[in-house]
Amino acid sequence: MGEGAGSNRGTSPGEGFPPKGITEWGDSVQMGDGKITTFSSVTPSSNPKYVGIHFAEGTLEGLPYAEDFESGDADGRKVHGFWSKPFNLDFPENTPDPISYAGCGWNPQGHTPHGVYERPHFDLHYHIYEPKTVAGIGPGIIENLPDRNIPDGYRLLEGGAIVPAMGAHLAPKDAPEFHGEEWTETLIWGVADVDGDGEYENTFIEPMITLDYFQNHLTGIEKRDISQPEVYPKDGYYPTTYTVRDLGEGGYAVVMEDFEKRSA
Repeated sequence: MGEGAGSNRGTSPGEGFPPKGITEWGDSVQMGDGKITTFSSVTPSSNPKYVGIHFAEGTLEGLPYAEDFESGDADGRKVHGFWSKPFNLDFPENTPDPISYAGCGWNPQGHTPHGVYERPHFDLHYHIYEPKTVAGIGPGIIENLPDRNIPDGYRLLEGGAIVPAMGAHLAPKDAPEFHGEEWTETLIWGVADVDGDGEYENTFIEPMITLDYFQNHLTGIEKRDISQPEVYPKDGYYPTTYTVRDLGEGGYAVVMEDFEKRSA
């Protein structure tokens, strides 16, 4: 999703979490009055511990909004009437397969579906496939998605519409935003036919988190289970939980955790 990546690979943006000694840092990008950086923590016994995206202190201040994009004071793109600032970040070399890269976006107006996700928020895609493969995903509609690709309790959004260079989106049926409540954060799974063989693959795991949630609802560490599909697109380690962490003066982190090895 989008373009643009940063530097500062291998440098630590803060103290405390994630743990020193087992953590490597990936790409970073300036955002607001701070920066966003990827990281991965692996235990001495080579087991994946954390794969995350770190928001430095100040990142949530000075963010660009629609008027900044309209005036040309900030770079972004407009999709279906909504302004967004997309950017890709590589994870560090110790990141476990099959996590490939982070496809992120700051969405000051939100995005579709209308009336559901129209709040300022960040999209944080943990992509399973490489950027070139993801870029090749074309538009379309998924009409009959096999149950094996649908995590328990999930459903296709927007009639199975496939977003180019991304995929279709699956969301929890019981998510508050689908039942008249205000949306704050949700975990999405992506799906697409990445190789054109007529079979669908799950392609990304995506926390979507509102600015309001970071600033007004998050206290300490919030942990959620990740509902799993029956099949996996690649061999490797898949997260079974994720956390959103308020690190105090260290900023925030959105982290994949509790990895389990799966076979395709």
